[in-house]
Amino acid sequence: MKEKVVVTGASGNIGFHVAKYLCDLGLDVHLLIRRSNSNIELLKTYGAVVHKADLQNPSSYRNLMENSSALFHLAAENTTDTSDESRIIQNTLTLTRNVITAAVESGVKTIIYTSSVVVLGRSRDPNILITEADKNNFPESPYVKGKILAEEFCETKINDGHDIRRVYPSWVVGSHNAKLTPPHVIIRNAVLNGQPFYFDGGISIADVREVAKGHVNALLKGKPQGQYLLGGVNTTFLELYSQLAAINRRQKPILKIPKWMIYLGSAIAKIILGKRSPIDPQYVRSIIGNYSWYDSSTAINELGYSIPPLKTTLTEGVKEVQCHLSGLSNILQQSDQRTMQRMKYADDDVLLITGFPGWLANRMIDVFMNGDRSGNLAIDRKIRLLVLPSFRNIRFNLPENFEIVYGDLQQKETLPSVIKNVKSVYHCAGVIYPSKIKTLYDVNWIGTKNLVDACIEHGVKRFLYMGTDSICGFGREKRIFDENTESRPYKNYGKSKYLAEQYLLEKTKEGFIEGTSLRGFWFFGPHMPVRNQSLITMLKWKRQIIFGNGKNYRSLTHIDNVIQAFIKSEKSPATIGKWYWISDKNYTTTVDEIFQSMAREVGEKYRPFYIPDIVSSFFSLVDILLGKFGILNATVHAAGKFNKDIAGEHSAAIRDFAYDPIDTFTNFKNDIEHFYPLP
Repeated sequence: MKEKVVVTGASGNIGFHVAKYLCDLGLDVHLLIRRSNSNIELLKTYGAVVHKADLQNPSSYRNLMENSSALFHLAAENTTDTSDESRIIQNTLTLTRNVITAAVESGVKTIIYTSSVVVLGRSRDPNILITEADKNNFPESPYVKGKILAEEFCETKINDGHDIRRVYPSWVVGSHNAKLTPPHVIIRNAVLNGQPFYFDGGISIADVREVAKGHVNALLKGKPQGQYLLGGVNTTFLELYSQLAAINRRQKPILKIPKWMIYLGSAIAKIILGKRSPIDPQYVRSIIGNYSWYDSSTAINELGYSIPPLKTTLTEGVKEVQCHLSGLSNILQQSDQRTMQRMKYADDDVLLITGFPGWLANRMIDVFMNGDRSGNLAIDRKIRLLVLPSFRNIRFNLPENFEIVYGDLQQKETLPSVIKNVKSVYHCAGVIYPSKIKTLYDVNWIGTKNLVDACIEHGVKRFLYMGTDSICGFGREKRIFDENTESRPYKNYGKSKYLAEQYLLEKTKEGFIEGTSLRGFWFFGPHMPVRNQSLITMLKWKRQIIFGNGKNYRSLTHIDNVIQAFIKSEKSPATIGKWYWISDKNYTTTVDEIFQSMAREVGEKYRPFYIPDIVSSFFSLVDILLGKFGILNATVHAAGKFNKDIAGEHSAAIRDFAYDPIDTFTNFKNDIEHFYPLP
């Protein structure tokens, strides 16, 4: 019989790798989880057994610990947030107390507890490294306080004779980070914006795979009641940011900011914003100017622990962040392929999808593999994905029926090999808010024209195009668009998409291709991109800023409705040469109704602060003036039209291809949960 081990926190960064190594060893691995994610689904394929459990309620899992030789307890809330101390401490101290007590009562012989270097403290002197014997006397955040209290609880159990072996990871970086931990947030910011300044002090960057091996070896090689510090490369903030700049091909930081200035800024922000301040003064006091540098010699000598070079670890961290920014972190074939009606296609029926990685194409692939939330729309088909060469370093974990080809819509010479043997094209690629307006036309218009021409030249007939509401702009004669609404493109984005749509439909009319355009509205749905996070975060403000009076119509389009429309319209001859509005079942929602629904779903209260229409008109004018210089600012552009009626009915889609839409708010809470902390 296989030796049974139990793991908590396997949905997280370190926990995933720990569980994987245990599976690789051939052990009987049982995971206690609150909810599933891509990490858990992948661990199922490695043989892990998954149990839904409320770790705060021992009765829901105590029996699962019976006959287990070991428990790996990694579950905790890793955060720098200070806004809800009681919740954070509950998710560290209380959770740890409940889980370890249940394990002891169930007769688990060895417990590997994931503590943190935060309980050991930091040094003011870079020449003095922190060891397992040190203690932190300055808990600067609820997370640190909770971990210190959990550490004290473990010590009481150790004093009672129980074999609890503690491991202390430093700042861990690497793959399978389902929700970006604080170190990965630093990397993300460096990837997106660079880091022009630095400050005194330093941290220790550890590789997640080595840290996970350290956990497993604490069981296999460690001493009873042992303590093992799993640190990394001890580096200054200057070296950290310089290495990230080199990896991301950005300028390294040149401006040094003194600690007092950062502390003063954080204190002022705390006074103004209170608990919603982005950085707490106590955190500044603890981190900046001090050295979170550690001595891992005990783990190296006793566990065979190793520390890779800083560049190697940070490169892996950058890849993981790029995976998140591309929306790929949640795309994985589910191990539990429910009984579903999978649409069958001929073996030689190759579908080309453009715009991968990207929100729509990512979700499209997710649905094709696993079905939508109702288990529908899954397909058996050969699918080719057109990917820009700049994404060559991204990890794509896709089944065998998916083929990655690298090319660029703006480079016609790359397209013949892309469309070879293709039967249909789902053209999802496009840009909305590039910094330069020229990019709108280069990608949306010229890129689409290049692809259409290549399809015509090589005999690819079926072509479905992702259009936009901006092709008609906003409601004028009638507040609600219908199939007869005249095209009046809204500014450069709308014009670039309109030119592409018209070219496709003209070539269809001439008999060279069979084109259909599907015009979406305001997208919502699973795996929303970073730009949507600010919108959801706004719901936490004391007042939500609304341009206009909130009574204007805005249609929403759940992303699964778009995918349904692509699949159904492709096989409907009635759609050839036409365009369609693709909106939610309820397409006449007002802005007030939308934000009220959002707020309700995430447990917030909607308190709008209405900005007069004249302000939107001002932003629209600024948008036009910026456009004269070839500049596009996303915030200015969006504010300029936020008070307009932008809504459309979908009767033509229902008539021609049996369109059956859902509403965005049916699954809104689940759709946003990957970046918004819900109760």
